Amino acid sequence: MRRALVVAGCALLLLSAVLGWSWQQWNQRWPVGPRYVSQRVRVHSGMSMAALADTLSARGLLRHPSVLVVGARLTGKSGRLQVGLFHVAPGLPVRDLVSLFTKPGLPPVRVTIPEGLDAGQTARLLAGALGLDPVSFLDAANRAVGQSWRERGDRAGMAAFARLDSVLVVEAVRAGHTFPRCEGYLAPDTYFFDEDTDPGVAAERLVSAQFARLDEVLAGPRSPAAAGLSPHQLLTLASIIEAETGKPDERARVGAVYLNRLRLSWNLAADPTVAYALRKKGQRLLFRDLESESAWNTYRRAGLPPGPIGSPGLASLQAAARPDVACRAMFFVADGAGGHVFSLTAAEHESAVQRYHARRDAGAIPRR
Repeated sequence: MRRALVVAGCALLLLSAVLGWSWQQWNQRWPVGPRYVSQRVRVHSGMSMAALADTLSARGLLRHPSVLVVGARLTGKSGRLQVGLFHVAPGLPVRDLVSLFTKPGLPPVRVTIPEGLDAGQTARLLAGALGLDPVSFLDAANRAVGQSWRERGDRAGMAAFARLDSVLVVEAVRAGHTFPRCEGYLAPDTYFFDEDTDPGVAAERLVSAQFARLDEVLAGPRSPAAAGLSPHQLLTLASIIEAETGKPDERARVGAVYLNRLRLSWNLAADPTVAYALRKKGQRLLFRDLESESAWNTYRRAGLPPGPIGSPGLASLQAAARPDVACRAMFFVADGAGGHVFSLTAAEHESAVQRYHARRDAGAIPRR
């Protein structure tokens, strides 16, 4: 009897010690040194509490995985693990860890990409919002565009995109900077991303969205003037329209002017294409800029440039496919009030240009 009492007493003491230690681990924050930092931990669909405990332990965020597993089970939270991304500070009590991972994680990051941004601007915007590497993003986007053309089996589109490669090599040597293959294929829109989104995942979303819009436009009616354009050329024209005007009621007329010029084998003479080649977007062009040897210099090169100069929105894609068929204008110039004056003849255009310069010289229009 005495021996049994001794054994029972020892067992009780051991149980009390285990419970006390467990209670301490459950409630108390454990000290951490300078090598421990806050981390982001992702919980995937179907992940168990035991797998989470092992992950936290391997990353130095949890000392005793069993305490988390047993504690979650005893508190009825074992099956409430949330899927998502979580910010975890080092040294948290196990109680707080269970609470953290059984509530919604970090909210997604909202990123708005405006119409007309070029690929480099888009990459830098995403880098600032998500912390991803812009070079890795552009590389992934280049691959995604090529893969999308191959999957579509569009021979004209693939051929146009293939020709672009050789042009880009020459342009990079001439200009001293690279021109991304994915230019124009990154759909402007508002997106929601997880903070640890991989550059390849982000690139795939933007490229897929732009191809979906291109398909939407191509599935609808097209004007006879635009019917002969390949999808890549349509995207290129839309990017020029996007760069020329932000007024919804002008896009179809701007598209008509450029298609009218193409029909008559005129050079497009589009300032934004030169600005793109020289990295002078938003800057005033000089006469010597118009002498550039770039393939994007539509003052010297006939037809459309080899590729887009930015990412057009859906409205500009629609304007490229369905321009204003009633518009016979061959010229347009800014009116100084955010719009443009459209002209049929060179004389009318020159008069509109002189009126613009007169207003600018009088201070009514700010100089760039």
